[in-house]
Amino acid sequence: MKDEEKYAAGNSGDSFSEDDTREIAMHCGEKPDAEAEEAPAPQELDELRAKAAERDKFLDQLQRATADFINYQKRMAKERQSIRQAALRDLMEALLPVLDNLEHAIAAAKNSPDKALLEGVTLARDEALRIFGNFGVEQIRPVAGERFDPNLHEAVMIEETDNASENTVTEEVRTGYTLDGKTLRATQVKVARKPLRG
Repeated sequence: MKDEEKYAAGNSGDSFSEDDTREIAMHCGEKPDAEAEEAPAPQELDELRAKAAERDKFLDQLQRATADFINYQKRMAKERQSIRQAALRDLMEALLPVLDNLEHAIAAAKNSPDKALLEGVTLARDEALRIFGNFGVEQIRPVAGERFDPNLHEAVMIEETDNASENTVTEEVRTGYTLDGKTLRATQVKVARKPLRG
């Protein structure tokens, strides 16, 4: 047998070659030392597990920090928008008397023989309304007979009449305005009420 011959050769003082050693090891089901896989020592496994746990900890901290920063950015953007809206509301509310005065000037100019005056003041009012509109300000113009809405209207006078339904607007006293769909200033109106019968 080939293996027996090699064994005999080994006992006769001849040395095995490296290839012979490899072949005998493979025949016995063993791997040569060069191909043997070294199993990590228990201490090395513990160190690897510790490093993996530390990595997971740092990754979790990074993810939390990133989420916190994104939430902070959103919160700051929301606060800036809120501050901007409050400042814009205050400014537009402070400028409303300018529009009121232009409306009064138009009413006075209608009685003037100078038609150019009426035209000039009307143009100024319309330009002011256009600029206000660019910032989201719109007029609330109730129509006679419209139902009184406390969210949009402020009743400053009660008009007893049989010519209008109860709790409806009969006349606008001062124009109201909304800002981005929310009431900036309610329209002052006269409200109809049925006369009391004696």
